Amino acid sequence: MKNLMNYKVKSISFFQLEGILSVLKKSRHENNRKAFDDLMEELLPEIKLYIKRQVAIALQNQTLPKGKYKVEDFTDELYIQAFDNILDLTESSSMHKWLFAKADEVLEDTIIEEEFDNSFFKNIDEYTYEERDAMEEIFTRDGDGDLVMLEDLDDLSYPKQNYVLEDVFVINVEKELIDKISARMTNTEIHRQVETILLCLPFTMRTIFELAVYHNFNVVEIAEIKKIDRQDVEAILTQAKNIIRANFPKKYVA
Repeated sequence: MKNLMNYKVKSISFFQLEGILSVLKKSRHENNRKAFDDLMEELLPEIKLYIKRQVAIALQNQTLPKGKYKVEDFTDELYIQAFDNILDLTESSSMHKWLFAKADEVLEDTIIEEEFDNSFFKNIDEYTYEERDAMEEIFTRDGDGDLVMLEDLDDLSYPKQNYVLEDVFVINVEKELIDKISARMTNTEIHRQVETILLCLPFTMRTIFELAVYHNFNVVEIAEIKKIDRQDVEAILTQAKNIIRANFPKKYVA
């Protein structure tokens, strides 16, 4: 079968997905974990990046204790969950969403529990600008100029697509404000500002924002991935955008 490492699952054709799902199910019926895992490895670069990012952020903001978890713990568990449940997947067109849902289950089981146990997150409004500036020190630049976390230069590949004002502000309603910020901040500064606030958000809110903005899932799909009501997804996504919007430096939006 053609190597799929350079493709996102969502962009693979219907006929390719049909064939992939058939092979995965055949491997499951034959209890052939190696064949199953080998194909999964080709399917998962985008989802593995999603897992790496969430684990890295949780380690950086100390909602996951350092030394207790590794990224491989979560990806290995995803393979197990996919292998155990692949026969439940009936439509190949749902594979991308289904894999993200399984990844989210694996992450949520640990990260949300640790967030609760550590009582880490406080209201975003309680962070001073000095604290937010300090959070930005978590980030640095790799050789390509991409923003990466200091401790993950070697093993965390950040997406090339930066966040932009249109991801947060309402274009038709807030055009004047968008133009004002654009005149005062570079694209890199805007991306870094969004990333800094995302770092402060709880797992569910942060991942709903990222699933919508970076991974291009719609509200209905996110509701299915997160297993929550569509109205809740819309409310959380709106709240995330409002928090990010409200925490742009006042000197740029005054």
